[in-house]
Amino acid sequence: MKSKIEFFFEWGSTFILLCGAALTSLNIYPANVFFSLAGNLGWLVVSLMWRKPSLIVIQLVISFIYVAGLIDKGVIL
Repeated sequence: MKSKIEFFFEWGSTFILLCGAALTSLNIYPANVFFSLAGNLGWLVVSLMWRKPSLIVIQLVISFIYVAGLIDKGVIL
């Protein structure tokens, strides 16, 4: 059985990712990237709890891509 913290991170992160997708469809930048990044980082926590290397790798790579894009556009750093 999943713990409450796992449940919170899994579904909270999913909701945040869906918000990021909605913001992307409306072309609301950079909020869409921040929401998507937050959702991916939440899923990274979930994947670490589950000890799933495939999920860990994909969340790390996607998060890196989001951060690189934000740096490239001068939004952060």
